[in-house]
Amino acid sequence: MDGMLVLVNGLPGAGKTTLRVALSRFLNTWFLSKDAIKEALAGCLENAVEVTELGVVATDTVWTKESPVDVVIDSWWFKPRNLALARAGIERSGARRVVEVWCDIPADVARSRYASRQRAAIHRDRQRLAENWDDWAAHAGPLGLAPTLMIDTTHEVDVANLAERIRATTA
Repeated sequence: MDGMLVLVNGLPGAGKTTLRVALSRFLNTWFLSKDAIKEALAGCLENAVEVTELGVVATDTVWTKESPVDVVIDSWWFKPRNLALARAGIERSGARRVVEVWCDIPADVARSRYASRQRAAIHRDRQRLAENWDDWAAHAGPLGLAPTLMIDTTHEVDVANLAERIRATTA
């Protein structure tokens, strides 16, 4: 991928997917969703909920997208868990211009959003909320592998302005 890579990162429930969809329109880019790939892969497996590494496989699939076009990817890259994988993925992508957009939101607001959404069982949201949320909230932050734009996602984002900031950052 010779083009620009925009990583939209943040706690579950922070508004990553909503922002990614709008942002890709303003930037006129492709967009990739690890969760959509994970769900598609799960549909091919009999006991997908038991395959704990399906998220890693989905992320690897995202990184291997070889294309000279610009792309926006959204995922929850938890730095203590995903830093090395994200670094390797960025390198594998071949992107020459990378920026991270951190969806900055109070952990309690993200938790409330996360707890109220309904997604496929493959994501194990209720289990992760019970087992991982406190750790995620305590250690959430940008990966720090590229210039990072901190965006308040508690309110509607001025996506046109954000797109301009991304263009300026990756120029």
